[in-house]
Formats: sequence, structure tokens, C-alpha cells
Amino acid sequence: MRAYLIFELRRLIREPRMAIFTVVLPVLIYTISSGSSGDAGQVGGVDVAAYLMVSMAAYGALVGALSVGIAVSQERANGWLRQLRITPLAPTQVVAVKALLASLLAIPPVVSVGLVAAFAHGVSFSAGQWAALVVLMWLGSLPFAAFGLALGFTLPPQLTQPVSMLGVFGLAFLGGLFVPVAVMPHVLASIATWLPSNRFAELGWSVVAGQAPPAGGVAILAAWALVFGALAAWAYRRSAALR
Repeated sequence: MRAYLIFELRRLIREPRMAIFTVVLPVLIYTISSGSSGDAGQVGGVDVAAYLMVSMAAYGALVGALSVGIAVSQERANGWLRQLRITPLAPTQVVAVKALLASLLAIPPVVSVGLVAAFAHGVSFSAGQWAALVVLMWLGSLPFAAFGLALGFTLPPQLTQPVSMLGVFGLAFLGGLFVPVAVMPHVLASIATWLPSNRFAELGWSVVAGQAPPAGGVAILAAWALVFGALAAWAYRRSAALR
């Protein structure tokens, strides 16, 4: 499994195109949003600039994590997954490695948007807060990586990309990444609190507010991780059975 992990990591490093969607796009949206909203005021007890920073970093992380499904669907089409099935690797190991590497794509948007927020808007945190932000946003992206894998193991290549992008925008909008939950209609606000995207961003909002993430939110995110992980493993086995 270690050799497979190193192999997939090298493949990930050789794929620079994702930087456009996971780094450039979140930074661009953050720059526009922060410029139009200004730096004054707070949202949920967090300064506007810091709140938007976490929201856009979370959005970039969603894009990066779910993008793994696009690559997986292409691997299904070109026969690479068939080669993996004849190796000693168990389905859970394949899913775990791909989910772990996809979650690494959550780190660049956190760092890049954070740097822009620090230099352009004076957003400042302690070294411990920055470290906690990066680690929590990385770990919190695992459910979305598993969700992306489930899509990739199930859908053909021509459908995986549009469905993944719809999933990203749906989770981002309904989860309060574009519009704060506090100003959403009551029904949408109630839905948002049960979505993994909202609880994912809540990890970052809590850190920048100098608080520990709410236990209830962490539990909801962990539950989604189990659901998506099981779904990805099932989809991998199902794709193997159909071949």
C-alpha cells in the first residue's frame, strides 16, 4: 500500500491544472467579495475578511476534493482500475489512498487565500491558529474526497465532471459558503446546518474566532465521512462486479 500511495502522490504532483480551480479561482472570488463587502463588521462573531477567507478556502477545498472523481472515472474508462483489481490491494485501501491524496488538494487554497487575506486585508492570527486551520481544513475535506470517489466509480467520464461541479456549487451555496447562514431563509438555514459543507467551513470559522469547533458540528461531519466512505467502497466493488 505504501508503494501505491507514493505512486499516486507522484501522479498528483504532475497534475498542475487543478491549481487553476483550487487556488486561482478561490483567490479571485475572495478578492472580489472582500473588495465589495469591505473589511468592517462581523459575521457570526468573525471579522468579515476572515469569514470570507475561510469560506473561499473551503470552496477551493471542495473543488479539489471532489475533482478526484473526474480522474477516477477516466481511469475506469482507460482500464487502469481493472489493473488495480488484480493487485493485492483491498477496495478499502484503494479508496483510502485516493481519498487521502484528494484531501491534500484542500491545503493549497487554504494557504493561498490565507496569504491574500493577510497581505491585502491585514487578517492576522497566531502561528497556532494558522496550523490548526490548515490541519482541520485538510482533515475536514476527507468526506468530500470520498464523495468524489463515489461519483467517479459510478458515473461515466462525460457525466462525472458536470455532476461534480454541480455538487460543489450546491454544497457551497446551501452550506453557507457564498451566503452566510445567518441571512438565509429559515428553511435553507435549517438545511445548511446538517450539510457537511457548512460543518466543514465551521471548523475554520471556529479557529479564526479563537474557539474550538462545536462537538455537534464535528459529529455531523464525521457521520457524513462514514456515509460517503461506505458509498465510495460500495461503488468501487460494484464497478468491479460489472466488469
